[in-house]
Amino acid sequence: MVKRLHKKFNVLYDKRISGKGLAIFRIAFSIILLGEVLQLFYFQHLIFDKIPYLVPGEIEMWPVFTFWILSILFIIFGLFTRFAAIINYILTVVVIGTISSFEYDMFYSYIIIGFLFIFLPISNTFSLDRLLLKLKYSNTHYFYNPTQTVSALAYFAPLLLGTSFVYFDSVCFKFCSPLWLNGLGLWLPSSIPQTVFFSIKALLNIKYLVIGLGYLALFFELSFLFVFWRKKLRIPILIIGVGLHIGILVFFPIPFFALGFSAIYLLMVPVKFWEIFFKRKLDAKKLIKFYYDGECPLCIRTVVILNHFNSSNHIEFLTLQHNVANETALKEVEFQKLLDDIYSVDKNGKVYIGFDTYIQVFNAVWYFKPLSWMLRFPGIYHIGKRFYKFIAINRTTQRCTEDSCGYVSQSLPADDRQIRILSNYTLKDIKSNVLFWGIAVLVVLQVIVTYNSPLLIKARDKIGISNTKVIKVSENVAYKIASFSKVFLGITHHGVFLDSHFDGYNHTIAVVYKPSKYSEQWLPIFDPDGTPGNYLFGPIWTKWTFRVNGPLIDQQKLANGIRDFTAFWAYKNHINLKYAIFEIKVKKNKVPTHWEYNFLETQLQNPWLDAGEATWKNYTFYPNIKIIEKM
Repeated sequence: MVKRLHKKFNVLYDKRISGKGLAIFRIAFSIILLGEVLQLFYFQHLIFDKIPYLVPGEIEMWPVFTFWILSILFIIFGLFTRFAAIINYILTVVVIGTISSFEYDMFYSYIIIGFLFIFLPISNTFSLDRLLLKLKYSNTHYFYNPTQTVSALAYFAPLLLGTSFVYFDSVCFKFCSPLWLNGLGLWLPSSIPQTVFFSIKALLNIKYLVIGLGYLALFFELSFLFVFWRKKLRIPILIIGVGLHIGILVFFPIPFFALGFSAIYLLMVPVKFWEIFFKRKLDAKKLIKFYYDGECPLCIRTVVILNHFNSSNHIEFLTLQHNVANETALKEVEFQKLLDDIYSVDKNGKVYIGFDTYIQVFNAVWYFKPLSWMLRFPGIYHIGKRFYKFIAINRTTQRCTEDSCGYVSQSLPADDRQIRILSNYTLKDIKSNVLFWGIAVLVVLQVIVTYNSPLLIKARDKIGISNTKVIKVSENVAYKIASFSKVFLGITHHGVFLDSHFDGYNHTIAVVYKPSKYSEQWLPIFDPDGTPGNYLFGPIWTKWTFRVNGPLIDQQKLANGIRDFTAFWAYKNHINLKYAIFEIKVKKNKVPTHWEYNFLETQLQNPWLDAGEATWKNYTFYPNIKIIEKM
């Protein structure tokens, strides 16, 4: 069986397809990760300080976040991508591993995808690394065009490890959940004030639609592992998957979770779509003709750089030596003068020289148009022109001809299949084998983690083997392995929105600042209407909603949470904690056991009740919180 799997794996590894979709995934997923990291950066004192801005944490976190943000930006632009991916992975593990009370499900997708980024050829397309390769191997005789194809396996690995196993482990929880088995898995979380960001009453009130969507989500997660790799089913799977995550984006305050998984679904977009979408039409309308000295090394490097960004092919690059005789607009200019500067001609026959040529070139590339407009501004234009003149005067003027430079055939990067390690063993064989066994290990780790999921535990109970010594030992080993895989590989359990999250959760807690007897200001934790405020997104939402608060309230954790959130908010809003009073408000909610018409709207109309107050005196926190369960 292993040999058969290995053979199929090699077929997939050897299949070369366009890398454009993989690059789009790299950019989209990294932008979403950047958004998450910027949020963590903003809340760093809430997360890492012992008491925000009053008692600092063990280390300053801003240098860590600075390097993390830079590494993500390098990945987005595809510059030194592998090195940046390693730095990103290390910092992801370090930061996420230290903020367990803020953890939420998306954190572990960042870890496993970040780990895969180290090994996947994510910079083969739409990257500055590709430009660096062009510059390294191009010369006056040869323009190097690195391959833009990747192994088909590069598309499947993130879908397998970052999505399908997440879903499969999730259903091993949901099949033991009355909430999901009764079809309420989507309706109930969307109808609880503590968890819903935006209400679509018309949708929630269509009983059979929302229950049907709940069963659809359950069936979709169950089947995804077995069908996502089937080519004919990819489009409907893509539509359903993205549709469900758009629903998450609309309803719940976990936008980066919804967008992150949607980014992974980009790998299911047919490769041909990206090829057509980004097709560089050879017959595209030329907006400008760029003339350059074909024997000038600096000119060649300039053309390589500009042509790399010439995505719409609106710029035509022509050597003076072979094409100037056919250009009527330049016939009056001496050839030597043409060699001393950069000339271009637009579609109307107008000639541009030097700095003005670059303005027109930038204008011909759609995403550089703002730069073209900026360079025309008075002041900027004159500074740019002087700077260009300085470079032009001081540049190396030696030209490369057969006589002056000679020509040696360029030594291009060897193909993995050509590098032999042994007589019948190439570098390609090593890479494919390492990848096969590496993915196999990750698959085994996920199986070990899922071994201790509720569905499999229940199955062992029914069989009657739960209390045997072998099972007990295997469960303990699985738990220890799972603790390692969770931290370093993001392979963990995914019990999301289960009964335990909502059973007995009959309260919403808000905090209000009282600057005077007659005024108040709601902290952006919960808004006056009872829905999450501007602070409660992603990990900050899970912290307040399920760690500070929750179905069963720990009074000490609640007090510490209110202390930290009020201290953080006070600093951000220039509130002096030498003396400040905050009121604690609670809204009593009903916990539904079945679908009810207009349920959410009814809960949002419940009044806020007094639940005590919290006072800061001389930067010391004094809580006076009522026992909420008895209200």
